[in-house]
Amino acid sequence: MGCYAVQSSKFYSESYIDWKGWGEFLSCTAAEAEYFAAEFRSEKIADGDVLEIGFGSGAFLKWAKDNGARVFGYEVNEALCDTAERNAIALIDISSPDIVNQHIAMFDTIVALDVMEHIPIDDIPGVLSSIEKLLRRGGAAILRFPNAQSPFGLAPQHGDVTHLTALSRGKFEQLLAGTALKITAYRNARIPIGRSVPIVLVRLARRTLRNLISSLMSFAYAHNLPLDPVVVLVLRKS
Repeated sequence: MGCYAVQSSKFYSESYIDWKGWGEFLSCTAAEAEYFAAEFRSEKIADGDVLEIGFGSGAFLKWAKDNGARVFGYEVNEALCDTAERNAIALIDISSPDIVNQHIAMFDTIVALDVMEHIPIDDIPGVLSSIEKLLRRGGAAILRFPNAQSPFGLAPQHGDVTHLTALSRGKFEQLLAGTALKITAYRNARIPIGRSVPIVLVRLARRTLRNLISSLMSFAYAHNLPLDPVVVLVLRKS
């Protein structure tokens, strides 16, 4: 499949973990938990089989496990894989056709947060094929990536030297042709409202301003696309 192409880069090593500023493995902050609860409120987490592709620091795995999921992971960073195994996280190599075929229709939910942009475009069909095989019928894959269809997506897209591919809904529509994966949502990433009054007021003000700017730009350029820096694509296996 070629998923390990990123791993061969000198930029994707243990130093990458330091650069990302990831703290303790399998820790989830209150802010992260609030975001995950908002982003995955419509997906099967509790009592579900959940696979995270590119689990990084393990924050989502921690949250999902705490919320009743049976969690599995895939990573290309060997140091992170070693840490996951020491913490009893089951690993599944989605780049191996033999391994994938041993886990057909195993998962209710597959998650890839800030991962797909690291993969060369020629390798993405293979990743999607693995996702299609691993998902149960009716299961969902939630992919989050920088918004290549918005000027505001330039900062996250070009903020990491390991980001190889700019992605959009149109590109995924082409990549998904002929598969059982259907796009059911393409939207801005969720922004939790917050808990303290100052945070709530600031976020509401920002959201209102963003919505106004988005509406004006959509009208001016005659389109109806999400414009936030990061978007979420939801795929469901029909």
